Amino acid sequence: TSTGYYIDLTKQCDGTVHCLDLSDECNNNCSKEIIATLFLKAMSWIVGTLAVILNSFVIVQNVFTLKKSKSSVALWTKSLAMLISFGDFLVGLYLLLISIADALYGTGYCKAQPEWLTSTECSYLGILSTIGSQVSLFAMTILSLIRLQAVASKRISGPVTIM
Repeated sequence: TSTGYYIDLTKQCDGTVHCLDLSDECNNNCSKEIIATLFLKAMSWIVGTLAVILNSFVIVQNVFTLKKSKSSVALWTKSLAMLISFGDFLVGLYLLLISIADALYGTGYCKAQPEWLTSTECSYLGILSTIGSQVSLFAMTILSLIRLQAVASKRISGPVTIM
């Protein structure tokens, strides 16, 4: 539908809606998709798939070898490595789900953007991404502190020997 208004070309595709029907933002000159470039689309699929598959493998492997840990430090290290893998698995799952949403919406995303951004799916994906990255960050921080404490205690008690 035409509004009868003229929108200067410099104001088209600028992210500000000037027309109620979104014709200034969603037209042949504007290409809005969830993932903008072909390179990023490919990387999202590749990294997401690899993250889900490989971190699943690490989690399963660590679950079966967790009981074989001989010391508390080894148990903590394995548990934290498993937690890092879990967080990375969640981020990989997020990438795959965003890639699926991008494939479903395609170039029609522009007109569906307000609905998508306020949908429960988008909210859940945001939660998934945040939890995944925070779990990994938390586990890496704790693992670093454990290793720092181990190095500091070796410095105090004597020279560190590398085997």
